[in-house]
Amino acid sequence: MRVSVIIPVYNARDYIIPCVESLVNQSLEDIELLFVDDHGSDDSMDAVRRYAEGYSGKKQFRFLETPSNSGPGVARNIGIEAATGEYIAFVDSDDWIERDFCESLYKAAARKNADLSWCDLRQDNLRDGSSRELTHPRISSGDFNEKKHKAFLTQFVSYFWTFLYRREFLVRHALRFPGTSSSEDTCFLTCCILAARRIATVEKPLYHYVLRSRSLSTKVDPGKYRQKLRSFEDLLAYARRHDLYEPYKDEMDFIYVKKAFLMAALTYVANAARPDPAVLRDELYPALLQHVPAPAANKYVRKSFKVRKMVKWIARRPRLALWVLRREAKKRFV
Repeated sequence: MRVSVIIPVYNARDYIIPCVESLVNQSLEDIELLFVDDHGSDDSMDAVRRYAEGYSGKKQFRFLETPSNSGPGVARNIGIEAATGEYIAFVDSDDWIERDFCESLYKAAARKNADLSWCDLRQDNLRDGSSRELTHPRISSGDFNEKKHKAFLTQFVSYFWTFLYRREFLVRHALRFPGTSSSEDTCFLTCCILAARRIATVEKPLYHYVLRSRSLSTKVDPGKYRQKLRSFEDLLAYARRHDLYEPYKDEMDFIYVKKAFLMAALTYVANAARPDPAVLRDELYPALLQHVPAPAANKYVRKSFKVRKMVKWIARRPRLALWVLRREAKKRFV
């Protein structure tokens, strides 16, 4: 088996069949499709099973389940344990992939003997009918040396679905999703990037990330920001445990400042009915200092005017920071 595609399934009845159709129409024949039931309240899995019963092609359907509703990270981990493919892909049930997604990424990975291969993606916004291409930092295929690692770590966005992951690489480095419900994908992907030694890139948008009015990622959850911080604590713990923190200390600290601290602040403001500036100053800022004692001294923070200002405002002018974050939350989440 060349590629195992893992699809967590949770309350996806209205849009999962187009996702399934994009999977069975892959030009690469030697793939298996692992649907992991995370015990939603609709008949999503029944719909997939009915589709599989009427399917006469060569793609292999497999059906798994979590012990109880556990979130997509746990569902993906169950898929990793069961996968038999040389490489593993992850597709969300409300997204879809181009016909040559698996073939293009697999061939690129095989040519370079890569731990990871990746492509770009299109973000299809069903709220306003727009679509735009999103790209990864341009890094050449082959050896993933320290210079390339540092460049990618400071620029990447967590489009983890656009990657193929060598299964043996995930097993050897004990790479799994944390059991959190926010930023578990960023934690997983960053750990993979840190551990990878060979990469391959396909500079085409082959994955379609679909923005809908209702999705798991946009649900209002007042405690979501704490889950986000926990995911990044797991990331730092993994990096230290595997001697990957010190070689990339500046980059890892910047990731915590930008993706953990500031995104947790934005997530808090977007989800709280009445955001309190004291939460920013008295809870989030001390959490930052616990992991990055001198954020203003970080060379990447110094180079980023926006990041530097937001860190300063949250510490010293939390009401101003709250006003700025509210404006940003309206642009991103409304």
